[in-house]
Amino acid sequence: MNFFKLLAMVCAIGFVMMNGCSSMPDSNQRTVPQSMIDTSNPRAKLIVGSKKLVNKIVLLDPRFRVLGQMTQAEVTVQNLTDDRYTLEYKYDWEDSQGFSVDSRSMWHRFTLTARQTQRFQSTGKTPEAVNIIFTIRLPDDAFIEMYKQEEK
Repeated sequence: MNFFKLLAMVCAIGFVMMNGCSSMPDSNQRTVPQSMIDTSNPRAKLIVGSKKLVNKIVLLDPRFRVLGQMTQAEVTVQNLTDDRYTLEYKYDWEDSQGFSVDSRSMWHRFTLTARQTQRFQSTGKTPEAVNIIFTIRLPDDAFIEMYKQEEK
């Protein structure tokens, strides 16, 4: 019986070595292919709100820390192109169950030069604000306005 356990373990290791290693990401790679909405982090929803920005601007590394009773979040925005972009971003905060906590967020304009990386931080306004929705868009983007209308 020990022989079969050993054989199963060797087969499993061999399978992982042959199949698993080829799909492992490069640990030095900081950019990943991205669709318009990234929900890979359980506490962050990262939205590229303009179709023209997909594969040109990437949102990375959502991070969180506790400051007293409040949560602070940071998101990195990276320009993957040689172009200069004027963009807008905003943070929306949710509680642990996904309900909106602070719906008074505003758009903030910024510029990214070629290949530039920039970080943005926000602190939740109440102790219940623990998750974020971070959105970037081209200023006055019609996609965002259409999305707002669909939600109503």
